[in-house]
Amino acid sequence: MDTIFLSGYAKLPDNTTAQKLYNHLVLVVTVHTPDGIILDADCTMATELGRRFIREILTGYDLHQGPEPLVEALNRRYYGHLRKALQTCFKGICAQYGEFLRTTGGLPR
Repeated sequence: MDTIFLSGYAKLPDNTTAQKLYNHLVLVVTVHTPDGIILDADCTMATELGRRFIREILTGYDLHQGPEPLVEALNRRYYGHLRKALQTCFKGICAQYGEFLRTTGGLPR
């Protein structure tokens, strides 16, 4: 299968459980390169429920759409303290995917 691994990072807000465990939020995804679809996702949120919720939002997303629809979905559905950090991670992953397309023509190396 043609897949790549991308990651996004963001500083966590102070006084959150995740910040007590980690200094940064790390969001990682695997992407099917022929069509830019996110196959799976994981992050360093403190709870399994939070990680599953973010996985649900991301899985199946087409990165060709850019970060805006992801940010909108997050704003509609997520009311936790990590919203801005997650938005930063989403934008970072989309930027990495854009760089992948520019440097490889969309083909895994």
